[in-house]
Amino acid sequence: MEFPFDVDALLPERITVLDQHLRPPARRPGTTTPARIDLQQQIMTIVDELGKASAKAQHLPAPITSALRMQSNRHVMYVLKDTSARSAGKGAIIGFLKVGYKKLFVLDDREAHNEVEPLCILDFYIHESLQRHGHGLELFQHMLQKERVEPHQLAIDRPSQKLLKFLNKHYSLETTVPQVNNFVIFEGFFAHQHRPPAFSLRAARHVRAAALDHTPAAPVRKLPPKRTEGDIKPYSSSDREFLKVAVEPPWPLNRAPRRTTPPAHPPPRSSSLGNSPERGPLRPFVPEQELLRSLRLCPPHPTARLLLATDPGGSPAQRRRTSSLPRSDESRY
Repeated sequence: MEFPFDVDALLPERITVLDQHLRPPARRPGTTTPARIDLQQQIMTIVDELGKASAKAQHLPAPITSALRMQSNRHVMYVLKDTSARSAGKGAIIGFLKVGYKKLFVLDDREAHNEVEPLCILDFYIHESLQRHGHGLELFQHMLQKERVEPHQLAIDRPSQKLLKFLNKHYSLETTVPQVNNFVIFEGFFAHQHRPPAFSLRAARHVRAAALDHTPAAPVRKLPPKRTEGDIKPYSSSDREFLKVAVEPPWPLNRAPRRTTPPAHPPPRSSSLGNSPERGPLRPFVPEQELLRSLRLCPPHPTARLLLATDPGGSPAQRRRTSSLPRSDESRY
C-alpha cells in the first residue's frame, strides 16, 4: 500500500510499533526532520487507510481500526513496511497487526465462567498482492516475541476463515472452546493461570480441621412424618356447629314479625354501574299499638302520682278522664 509521502523516512524500521499516542519513531541520524505535527498527521493517515483496507477485505460495514480508536484505547499496532519497494522513492506498507488486553468472561471446558484479561488479536491485515509470501508469519512471530506470549494464550476477536487457517497451519491451533461472545479461544488457553483453583485456602483449612477433629457428631433429630392431605381439615367440627347456631337479636327487635313468604314485587334495582340492588330497609321496630298498650300497663312514677294528687287547679277535662277510668284500674293506683 503506497502513500503520497515518504513512508521509508517516516518508519525507519521494518516493523514499527505504534501505541495510543501515535508518535513518530526516532529518526535516523543525518536525516532532515520536518515538523513533528506533520509526522503525526502522516502516521494517522497510514492508520486510517490500513483500517479501511482491512474492513473492505473482511466485508465489515465500518472500519474497526482508525487513528481515533487508537487514541481512545490502549492498543498496540505493529506495522510492517516493505523495504524492497522503492516506488518513486517513497516506500510502501505491507500490513499491520493490532493487539490489546481486554477483560473478558469466557467459558472453560467445564462450562464454568472465568474472568480473564488476555492479550487479544483485534485486527490483522496483509495486502492482497503480498499474501502467501511469509509476511503474515513474520509479523505475527515478531508480536509473540515482543509481547512474550504463546499462541494458545491469545483470544481472537471475530476471526476470519483465513486467520483460522493461518493459525492452524503455523501453530497447530485447531480445537476451539465454545464461547457465548465473539471471541475465540483454543484448547490450552486455561493451561496456566487462567483456570481457577478447585478449592480455596479457607475451604482447605476447614477440610483439614474436620479430619483432625474426633468429636462425635450430635445425633440427628428425627422429624415427625408429614400428614396426608386427607387428614388436614380447614376447621374443626365444633367450629362448624357454632356457625350453624342462629343468634337471636335483642328486644325489641326480636318481637318484629318475620316474613315467611318472599315479597310479590322484588325491590327495584339501582341504575348505578353494575346494576347492583339497593340496600333494603332495616327490620321494623315494635308496632305503634303494641307500644301504646305497653305504656298503659306500665305503672306511673311515684312523683307523678304525688303531683296529680296535690294539684288543685287541674282542668275538669283531665279530672273527667281520670274519673272515667274503670274502678278496677283506679284501685291499682
